[in-house]
Amino acid sequence: MLKTAMNDWALKAIQLETALMALDEVGLPANMKGLQDKAEQAMRDLVRGWLAQKPKADERKWKVEPAKEGGTPQDEELAEVVSEMKEDGVEWSVYRATSDKGETVETLVSGDRAWMAAGGEYYVGQWDEETQQLDVGRDDEEGELGTGLILTLKGELVYESQLED
Repeated sequence: MLKTAMNDWALKAIQLETALMALDEVGLPANMKGLQDKAEQAMRDLVRGWLAQKPKADERKWKVEPAKEGGTPQDEELAEVVSEMKEDGVEWSVYRATSDKGETVETLVSGDRAWMAAGGEYYVGQWDEETQQLDVGRDDEEGELGTGLILTLKGELVYESQLED
């Protein structure tokens, strides 16, 4: 994912909400219920405080090219994946998004799988053609649930708070 204030903020928000959910799932004994309730309330307050610190939206201007069936990625790692696909006779498409700051995000899609190069990092997971988003680490065929990180074609994290009031 790209290094942006919004992505950094969203990643921390996801981690905080995950910690809150994990606290609820620990399954502590009944004699710890009071402490767990206090900890949960403190975590909820922390999450709410962090959500209130949401930065303004990124001001990059993007050019998102339409998918190129059988296209060649500029990224070397993705190009290697394409060469393996060619050998296996698999079809693929390449999406490329370029920002006005010279950043490029490339996404290689084959069926319901995708590989993304963004901000010097690589991500693999389940592809949702309808939303054109990559669910990092998820693999429905293998029963892998994924990391909970969902990326757009611009390398932006998709985040919606799960905190219930």
